[in-house]
Amino acid sequence: MSQAERRERSFDVHNEAGDHATIGVQGIVYGDVRYEVQSEDPPEKKFWVAKNCLAGGMPRRAEELIREVFQIGFPNPPSTLANEIAYHWVIAVLGDRSFELLGNDEFGDIERARTLAANGPADDWHQAFDVLLELVDCLRLQERTGRDDPERLDAFFAEFDRLPQERREEIRRHLDLILTGAIQDHLDSRFAEVVRQTRTGDGRVDRVWKFFEPDPAEPRPIPVREPGLELFEETAAMGGALLGAAAIILSHALLALLSVKAAAIAGTLFIVGGGLLAFSVPSYFPKRYSAFSPQNTGPKDPDFESQIRASVRRLFSRRAPEAALQRSGWNVATGRFQSRLADEFIDLYSKPEIEPGAIDWLIDWHAKESTRRWKAGEFKDSRRIAKWLGLVPGAAIVVLTWLYMFSAILELESKITMVVIFWFLGGVLLLALGQADVFLWSRITYRRNKAEAETRTRKEREAYERRRALLADRPGDADMARWLDYDKIYLKRLAMNQHGLGNRDIIAHAILTEAAPNARRARFSNGPPRFSAYQVWIFLLTSDGVRQITVRLDFPTGIARDQQRTEFRYDVIAAARVTEIGLRFDDGHREIILPRADRDENRRDAPSTFILFQEFRLSLVSGNEISITVENLDEWILQDDQNHVPDNSEFTGALRILEAVAADGRDWIERARKRRDHRSYSHTSPNGDRP
Repeated sequence: MSQAERRERSFDVHNEAGDHATIGVQGIVYGDVRYEVQSEDPPEKKFWVAKNCLAGGMPRRAEELIREVFQIGFPNPPSTLANEIAYHWVIAVLGDRSFELLGNDEFGDIERARTLAANGPADDWHQAFDVLLELVDCLRLQERTGRDDPERLDAFFAEFDRLPQERREEIRRHLDLILTGAIQDHLDSRFAEVVRQTRTGDGRVDRVWKFFEPDPAEPRPIPVREPGLELFEETAAMGGALLGAAAIILSHALLALLSVKAAAIAGTLFIVGGGLLAFSVPSYFPKRYSAFSPQNTGPKDPDFESQIRASVRRLFSRRAPEAALQRSGWNVATGRFQSRLADEFIDLYSKPEIEPGAIDWLIDWHAKESTRRWKAGEFKDSRRIAKWLGLVPGAAIVVLTWLYMFSAILELESKITMVVIFWFLGGVLLLALGQADVFLWSRITYRRNKAEAETRTRKEREAYERRRALLADRPGDADMARWLDYDKIYLKRLAMNQHGLGNRDIIAHAILTEAAPNARRARFSNGPPRFSAYQVWIFLLTSDGVRQITVRLDFPTGIARDQQRTEFRYDVIAAARVTEIGLRFDDGHREIILPRADRDENRRDAPSTFILFQEFRLSLVSGNEISITVENLDEWILQDDQNHVPDNSEFTGALRILEAVAADGRDWIERARKRRDHRSYSHTSPNGDRP
């Protein structure tokens, strides 16, 4: 990565939060069709979305869509497409579930997939599908007999190793919760290097940060104030000019009656003072004489305005020199420019309003340019002292000259002098209201300002193209899901090694992730949230109890730190509670709901229901609690339409394992086995009806 690109990488959205707080509003939502599907869409589109959901780590949504496709009679078996759909259906059914929690519905779907692929062509999809079925049969045999069948496992491994690399990685990624014992040992030995390379490969360090950068807003042209006056301003300026000219001529005529020499000196001083003011005033009143022409004169959104000003302060502060004296000089030199830039951006980008953070790249570019100009001495105005010296003497000369003139002619003609004073003050007021001074200054500086605005627009456009090129290799949602899956596999192995456990010691495991404090966040529309840092909870369930490890995962680098470990027996678990808050849209009405115990079935029947918040809390007899926020999308959901919401409507397999353990203690294993001993999916009808 180049030095410039590394500097770009440091540019991010700033969040402030205390310990154990999670920032929510700064997230980015990318509009994209990869997860969007409508009820009237053709089955080909639904299957395409299902594959995207599976690649993005949403097997439940994929399972639901593939089931819909099957139930409408698509495709017509036998065919290669039927084989492909059957393969992905079984992957979706088994994904994010432990074997102990597979029920009649899941085994029924597997049987329907078997029917779909029956007598299909012997292609790669059918080969991969057969391997999945053999895996399920091996696991059922292992659980029923309590031991492995070496010959059958060898046959399975041989077939597995003959699969294409992509299929093997899919099975390894999505079926991690279901794999145990010898099968897990075999896959670990073959995939150890793959896991190591894949979790940090494909440019992860250089690309992940780009996922959390908003799409850059296109820079808008800088409008330049053209010399011109509105009717009211023109009328006021002409009236002010006439009154002012009359006051000046009459006052000098009266003064000449007393002394021609005094009148000449007063006129000369007035011209000199006025010239000094004309030279100095525009620099000290930049808003009045600004070359920028406001486009939106109406009231601005206060939230948008405060956000732009905060971004300008933050990004300019980031580019400021670190040394205290230099930083102070930098702030003085660039303070006025920062204020002007914020005003311009608030006006330029308020209508149509842009997404939050979409011009942070542009503000940052101006901050870098300001740093370069400051170091080159371009912010130093060699005439600044002269302008300051011109402002005070110029104002003093004009004021003292007029005081002398009026005091002199007041003794000569008091009534006429009062009329002159009234004309003069009225003329000045009308000239100010008519912005005659601004008009004259605009005529003088228009060509220069126009050239500067065109140059700035051209440079901003070049910076915009560079920014787009920099973000061109932004990872997709499937890339983020793949890296996270391999992180989980790696962290699970790390936890097992630290506890001295092998795969045969692990009855089941659960891995939960939540956003780390101050983590940046982004997601695709209808997709799961991704975070720049995760708090990862790993639960290893053994015959003796639970081993639990918590780490903070820096997602761009894959580095795990701040590790905490604990162990507890099943009998010390006092209670487990899952808090859910959701929304349901029925006939266009929004209703807050708390799902009932039979939540999975309810959700299948209510596709308009989704979860905003899930928190799992495990209480121990000692009084300690383990609290994990699985989803917290309440801030995000406001950015989406009710028909384009992320898929958060079901518990992950990890949560369901922990719920079962908390409910049954050590007996959960035996009870799960007994429940499955009574299951039979052989009577499931092939038309998709549930038993």
